[in-house]
Amino acid sequence: MARYLAFILVLAVLATGCATKKAGLDTRGEFYASEDARAFLDSTAVPEVEDEYIIGVGDRLDVIFFLHSDLSTVGLLVRSDGRISLPYVGDATAAGTTPMALDSTLTARFSEVLRDPNLSVIVREPAERWVYVLGQVSRGGGFKLESRMTVLQAIALAGGLDRGAKTSQVVRIRRDGSERIVGVEINLAAVTSGYNVANDIWLKNYDIVYVPATRLQTAGEFISIVYDILYPPVDLMLRGWTAGIMFQQLDYYRSRN
Repeated sequence: MARYLAFILVLAVLATGCATKKAGLDTRGEFYASEDARAFLDSTAVPEVEDEYIIGVGDRLDVIFFLHSDLSTVGLLVRSDGRISLPYVGDATAAGTTPMALDSTLTARFSEVLRDPNLSVIVREPAERWVYVLGQVSRGGGFKLESRMTVLQAIALAGGLDRGAKTSQVVRIRRDGSERIVGVEINLAAVTSGYNVANDIWLKNYDIVYVPATRLQTAGEFISIVYDILYPPVDLMLRGWTAGIMFQQLDYYRSRN
């Protein structure tokens, strides 16, 4: 597989370029060779048992207090804005975080009002899992992630590729926590030709597969695509994304070819 380049975009007070202004991000960082890009791509592989669960809109959570049982709440719904509400601390962002991360956040918040806020966050009832296929496909939108699914399988659910799709530079976009988006270019042409089937990577909950008509050449173009998808969202079923979309970092791994 070709080596990948990456650039990191950080939040800036003054943004440059039309597309940059949309997302409020600075694109002045330089390209650099990413020696760990292979490790990043390997990390996209979905194990038989995923190592961490990302909370999404529609999940129902239990927040259990071991020393203050009167504060325990079960079946707490993660609202469409990605938040939950709890006594004394009010709203807290849950969507896009792991149960352990939310546990730490709530412990810190309750430490201001309780002497020993020993609590645990449990996912009681996960919402349906989704992936999204957008761009040059026949029927773009959201599709239920019933089981393990690859990029090519997701495109097949979307009715296949439209004429003019740039199959050598398909982009998989993933939300990494509440403040980071990661995009990686995938050469699906190498998959369909049998040259490199390993390019057909596994998808995770809320992943977006974007099939462009032309290759994304600049940081600004990637930002513009993300902006057009999320502000406002093309499809309100993008529930893993519509919550708290104030990102501080966007990473993009771009193929040399």
